[in-house]
Order: sequence, then C-alpha cells, then structure tokens
Amino acid sequence: MKNLNTRVKVFGFLLVAVNIVILSQPSYAETIWEKRQKASQGIGEKQESVESAPAKEKSTSPIPLDEIMIPNQYGSIIETHEGTNGKLIVHIQDAHANYEAQKNIAGIIETLINNYNINLVLMEGKATDRDFKYLRYRAPLDVRKDIADNLLKEGIFNGVNYLDLASSYPLLIQGVEDKNLYDINGVALWDMDRFKDQALEYVTKLMSAADSIKAKVYNPDLLKLDKAKKDYENESIDLLSYYKILFDSAVKKSVDIEEFRNFAALIKINEVEQKIDTAKIRNGTATDEQKKTYDEYQAALKDLNINKLFAEEPLVESKIQQALSENNDQKRLYKIFKALSITEKMLAIKIVPEEYNYFLENKKDFDAKAWADFLKEKSAELGLSLDIPGNFYIISDNMPLIEKFYSSAIDREEAFLKKSKDRMDKDKISSGILIAGGFHTPTLTKLLNDSGYSYIVISPKVTTKTDDNLYRETLKRQWAPGIE
Repeated sequence: MKNLNTRVKVFGFLLVAVNIVILSQPSYAETIWEKRQKASQGIGEKQESVESAPAKEKSTSPIPLDEIMIPNQYGSIIETHEGTNGKLIVHIQDAHANYEAQKNIAGIIETLINNYNINLVLMEGKATDRDFKYLRYRAPLDVRKDIADNLLKEGIFNGVNYLDLASSYPLLIQGVEDKNLYDINGVALWDMDRFKDQALEYVTKLMSAADSIKAKVYNPDLLKLDKAKKDYENESIDLLSYYKILFDSAVKKSVDIEEFRNFAALIKINEVEQKIDTAKIRNGTATDEQKKTYDEYQAALKDLNINKLFAEEPLVESKIQQALSENNDQKRLYKIFKALSITEKMLAIKIVPEEYNYFLENKKDFDAKAWADFLKEKSAELGLSLDIPGNFYIISDNMPLIEKFYSSAIDREEAFLKKSKDRMDKDKISSGILIAGGFHTPTLTKLLNDSGYSYIVISPKVTTKTDDNLYRETLKRQWAPGIE
C-alpha cells in the first residue's frame, strides 16, 4: 500500500509539472490528411520496395537519403530531395490530437535516433528549448510511460513530449516559432471561434440546398463525378478508386491529362501493376518483355512525387468538370459548391494547401450573398422549397478574419527554417527532425530546397479518425496562454 501511495503521489506531481510547462504543437486538416496519409502509406511502401539505382554523383546529404528507412508500422517516406549545403532535415507531417499518429511519430523519432543518430527535434508550436527531462528522475520509467500515454490520449501531449518523458533518449528539443507571429495566429483562431458554429450552420444549409439543385441541374456524368468526390472525401472509396473515376471521365471527354505528370503516372503505375507477374520476376523465369514492363513500373513508381500528386488533384478535377459541364448553370453551381466546401474546411481547420491556394486565386467566387441569390433563384425556377437562410453576412463580414488566421499561419513558416538553421549552426549539427503540420509542407519543402537542404518528408501511419472536438479544444487550449 505504501508503494502504491508513493506511485500516486509521484503520478500527481508529474501531472502538475507537465501542465505547468506543457508544450504545444498545432497543425491543420486532420481529416483530409488522415485520408492522404493512408494513400501515402500504400504508395510509400511500394516506393520503398523499388531497387535503388546507383548514385550518379556523391551524395551531399550527411546521411545518404536512400539509406534512410522507416518501418512501415510507423509511417512512410513520401518525398526526398538531395540538397547542396551538406545538411539534412527530416520533416515529419503532424496529425495533431490523433493518438495513433502521435505514437507512430514517437516510433519514427526512435528509429531516427537509434539507426541514424539524429536526435535534434525542431517543433512547431514551441519557441524555446524547454523539455521534460528534469522530470525523468522523479519516477521510474513505467510510471512515466503511464503518465505520458494518458496525456497523449487526452491531446495534451504529442509524440515528442511522450518520448521526452517516457524514455531515456538524449533528445534535443528546440521550438521553431516566432512568438509574436504565433500569438497573432492564436488570436485569429479565437476570433474565428466566436462565429464558427453559426457560420458552419449557414454553410451546411447552403450545401444541402446546392445538392438538391444539382439533382435537377447536373447531367448524369456530373452527378457520377460529384458522387465519387463525396465518396472519396467520406472515405467510402480510396484515392486510387476516385482517381480511376476521374481518369475514365477524362477519357470519355477526350481530356488531355498528360500535363498532370504525377496523376498520369499513378494511373499508368496501376495499369502496369496488373500486368506484372511478381513470382516470375522473383524466381528469374520472366521473359524479356515481362522484365521490361517491370523495369518501367519501378522507374515510374520511383519518380512519382506524392506531394505534387496531391497538388495536381484539384487541377485535374477542374479540367474534367469543365469538360463535362454543358451550360453556365452547371459551371456556376460547381464553383459555388466548391467555394462552400472550402469555406467549410477553413472554418473547421481541415483545409489543405491546394484548397487554400484556390481560395486566394478565386476570392471573387467566395461571395456569400451571390451564393444565396443564385440558389434562391434556381430553387424558385425549379419549383423547390429550399431553406436558403438570409444571414449571409456571417460569412461575408467574417471572411477577412478567416483569411487572417491562415495568412498568419503561413507567415510563421520562414521562422521555422530560420530557427532550425540557428539551432543546427549553434550545435554544429548537420541533421535534424522538423515536426510540423502537413498544411506547411509545400512551403517548407520549397524553403528547404531554395536554401540548399537535403530533405525527407515522412507521413506517419494513421488508420483511425481524429476526434474533431478534441482536436479543436486542443488547439484552443494550447493557444490560450501563448507558448514558452
């Protein structure tokens, strides 16, 4: 009983200490990133099985990129880039408040420490180098693991915090936030949260009305594509199934998709994969033609860039949608529904970079009054009695605040690289692990590329959905007091 009481007291002490110095690491788009991470995992596993060609020239990365492997149980490598400055950044895409993903992020970091001696972790959502190592001596490892695991499930801890408290690894932790920029982003989140529920209700009603009008206005090909898109976003079908429907629609309307290099490559990879007799390849009985097909398959798979594939997705959709549309009402309805869908995701913090870029490039289409006016007109014209609420101002008046939240998030990204560089230079370290939400990946990889870094992008394995309420509350809790 005495030992039990001691353990309880220790447990309580550590919980208090943890909550005093809790680290925060917000990220974005947990639902759609979960979907993409599942797709990335499957493609990444295939890419890792590709036989590496001999390097054409000496690697400038401190660790040869083709030697770095991540166990499939934790995640997959979805992009690599050979730089020129002799430094390497391993960027792990965060899936915030998802217990499974955070445990897998901890596993990825363990792998990088044990196999490649990379122990500097650079963290979004944190500005200093404070950590939990001072608590390690307060309790035995099993108690610390229990505490860390409970905090991880509650969304208070992330994978780095978990590993920091529940291990003896010599982790070096450095926050990469500019505190002023971070606080601006946090204030913008709280401002958005004041009208978020009412705005989401408005958008949901308009989307429902738009769906009813689609049934009357869209042609069969558009209805089929629209259903496939919803099934894809609801995860009723996987990425490849959706892409095959897009491809079939493109073929039907003679739409040239060759300009979308990675989309076209994935379709080709899937077709070629069906023709490969893996058993014959392995036992050496394949014909020259079969070997040639297999070599083509491996080359295409190796060249496939998953991040660029996702960037091409909305462009492919738009081009095919245009080809399938037969009149202006169909085109207008498509644009309105797309704007509504993106607005919904911005309010729920579930947007991906391509969607936000679409918003920036097509702001004229994000006119809430124009949405309502068109839907009311079509509702009357088609004899439908649809609920089109009149409080469009909940969107139009607050759109600047929504944009401020995302623009201030993007403003933080240059600080990520600067503070990473400063810490690596200070410690004379040539490799580091940068953990940030997937929303930041496109800009981060461009900044790393422009600065000469070699980089690897890793997507943690995610098979479970994130609790939306936990996700939102975690963000609000973390931003409320600012960061250390």
